This record gives sequence, C-alpha cells and structure tokens, in this order.
Amino acid sequence: MEKIKAFFMSKRTYGIWLFSALVLAWLFWTDPDKGDSTRDMLQNLVSVGLAFTAAHIVRKFYLDYIKLQDHVDEAKKGNIGSGLVVLGTIIFTCVAALIFSTRAHATDVRTYVPVGAKQYCPELMFEKNKLWPDHPDPAALCSLVEQESCISLTHPTCWNPKSRLKTSREEGAGFGQITRAYTADGKTRFDALQAAKQLEPSLNEWTWSNVYDRPDLQLRAIVAMNRDCARRLSRIVSDPAEVLRMCDAAYNGGYEGMQQERRACGQRAGCNPQKWAANVANVCLKSKVKWKGYGASACDINRCHVDFVFNVRHDKYLPFVRPT
Repeated sequence: MEKIKAFFMSKRTYGIWLFSALVLAWLFWTDPDKGDSTRDMLQNLVSVGLAFTAAHIVRKFYLDYIKLQDHVDEAKKGNIGSGLVVLGTIIFTCVAALIFSTRAHATDVRTYVPVGAKQYCPELMFEKNKLWPDHPDPAALCSLVEQESCISLTHPTCWNPKSRLKTSREEGAGFGQITRAYTADGKTRFDALQAAKQLEPSLNEWTWSNVYDRPDLQLRAIVAMNRDCARRLSRIVSDPAEVLRMCDAAYNGGYEGMQQERRACGQRAGCNPQKWAANVANVCLKSKVKWKGYGASACDINRCHVDFVFNVRHDKYLPFVRPT
C-alpha cells in the first residue's frame, strides 16, 4: 500500500500524466479525421493493455509457484538460474499477451475479411468485369456487400446470399439487401428487384421466388445498380471518386433523394455539390428521427453507409480486386 501511495505522490508520475495529456491533445489537434484516427489508436492501446492484463492473470494461474520478485532480487545478486526464470516468465507473458492481442484484433472491421467474402468477392469481380470493366474502384463493391449483409463480421448472414431482413412492411434480401416495401394496406410501395431488372437484361430470370438461391444474380444486380447511377451522375459530376460516393448514398437512400441533397448543397454558401465529404454529406434531407429497433435515423444510416464503405471496410478488399 505504501508503494502505491508513493507512486501516485511522486513528481515523476505527475510528469508522465501531464506529458501524456499534452501528447493526446496534440494527436487530437492534428488528427486529419477529426478524432477518428486518434480514437482507433487509443482503442488499440487499450486492447493491448487488456491483453497484457489477461496474460498476467494466466501467468499467475499457471505459474503461481514462481515468486517473481524473489527471483528478480536473486538475479540482481548474480544468480544466473533466477535470471533465467525471470527471462522465461517475461517470454511466457509476452507470448500470452500476443495471443490475446491477436484474438482481440481478429475481427477488426478494418482488417478482418469475413469467410464468405473469400468465396464471393471474386465472383463479384467476375460480374463487375462483365458489366463494368472500367469501374474506378472495385473494392468499394465488396465493402458495400459487407456493409449491407454483415450485422457483425462473424454473423451467419455476413456475405451470405441467404441474408434476410424482413418486417411486416419490408423485406431486404441477399448480399445487397435488395428491397421491396409495402404500404399499410399491403400494396407494393417499391420493388428494387424489378427496378434492377430494367437496368440489365441478364437479370430477367431473377424473381422473388429465387432471389435467395441465385447469388450470381444478386451480385450482378449490385454492379448493375451502381453502374446505372454512375452513368447518370458522371454527366454532371466530374470526379469519378465523388461519383462513387454519391452513388453509394443513392444505393442506400435513393437516387432522387441524393440529387435533392446536391441541389440543396448548391444553394448554400461554401457547399460544393461536386464533392461528397464535408459538402453534400453535410446536407442531409432525410429523417433525423431515430428508427425504432435501429438506434439511428435514416440520415445517420445513410451517411454512415458511405463512410464505412469507403473509409472503414474498403482497404482490406484491395488484394481481392488487384489483377493477379
């Protein structure tokens, strides 16, 4: 207890805390992602700390007979045997920490590739090469599927053509959560599957009766829908990267809604309707009310969709789309 009290009372401790606070403030101040990168770094540090804590507990459980401080004291006196015990204990702790740390990062959304993606992302690229061979950023198609189908990276529906979200008023199917919705009296309000068939003749045999059994057509529809949006938008937005981001917002929230937000952006001082981030993205005309069961509003979901597809999930799919 006295050692703990002395530690917290020492000037060195206060100096460490002050230095850490200054470094943290500097990291936030210089963060190009407005705090997101710093947050991720701190989460990694915390996970490493937890890994070493778990490793320490494991060491105490399995090597409880080793009184480490006694061996440290003996090693200082030149006892080689005790020195080897200390070294072995340190190695054991570090290996255990590495194992726990690896497990903690195993499903990091920025690096972990779901099992289904390893099968179907190449198939998605096959469909892309047929329908849209000059796609400027194919990895975005793979990250879109993950965003649409993965409740979590290890969930059974993740990258699964059987993925289904169904309520009394709506059904979302497959990789791209192709959706049909109904009015209160049961009539069809919109049917994205039928709309996709109008864009690509090779989707003609796709129906709601076989929608879950045709992963090839699901993937083809994703390519066709994004291709159609890009063709329309490229006539008025010059940067292909901006086109893709706006089309991702349109895939999630509708093309006309995205265009209305571009128009609203153009009417605001300093807002460039040619750019998504910090411009059109800041002009959301969708509902700000949180949906029951989602914990987020239509506006939040739409903006999060674009952010995750291009800034979070994207890079880990680059190896799947590079020419071999």
